[in-house]
Amino acid sequence: MKNLHNKYFKYILQRAFKEPHLILPATIALLNGYFYKILFFCLRKKVKIGKLFRVYGSFNLSGCGKVEIGDNCFFTSKIFRKTSLITTTSNAFIKIGNNVGLSGTVLQCSDRIIIEDWCNIADAYIVDSSAHHLSAKRRDLDNQSVPKESVHISKNVWISTNVTICKGVFIGQNSVIGACSLIRKNIPANSFYAGIPAQFIKKIPN
Repeated sequence: MKNLHNKYFKYILQRAFKEPHLILPATIALLNGYFYKILFFCLRKKVKIGKLFRVYGSFNLSGCGKVEIGDNCFFTSKIFRKTSLITTTSNAFIKIGNNVGLSGTVLQCSDRIIIEDWCNIADAYIVDSSAHHLSAKRRDLDNQSVPKESVHISKNVWISTNVTICKGVFIGQNSVIGACSLIRKNIPANSFYAGIPAQFIKKIPN
């Protein structure tokens, strides 16, 4: 832990000389992160947050499921949308790896959403269930009976603004998703996809 803190503060000092206007927002974000860690430690035993968690603005965490956030993650709120982690069942599990940035991202989890290390995600909507039954007679049933499949986002994936990722999707490492895309099928590693529905654009060099 000491090593990680030393690296972070060394990085902050280096940037401070180049961009001194960023010192205050970075400090407030780190203090916000400590506030949320203490808050959830006291009130939400199923929430675990790693070292050097930073929050620019605020974020929303709701529901009765389990949430794990790795080390050196940061959450940023947009003007009209906060980063939100929502678990809709007691068995739901959101796991976010190390060095992940979320910016106005909404995760709605009924089963399992996994985001691996070094991912950057803009104001996307990621959901692992259908939210409601298609059948009119079954739409008033509780969330436990709604069809759901886990979502898995591999290491070093970049997801742009206004992307929707549907249940059952796996995105391979190093891939990039273009703005305003709809992802309903698996995305292979080292690939750039965009569109509604998302189509292959080109391979990304390793």
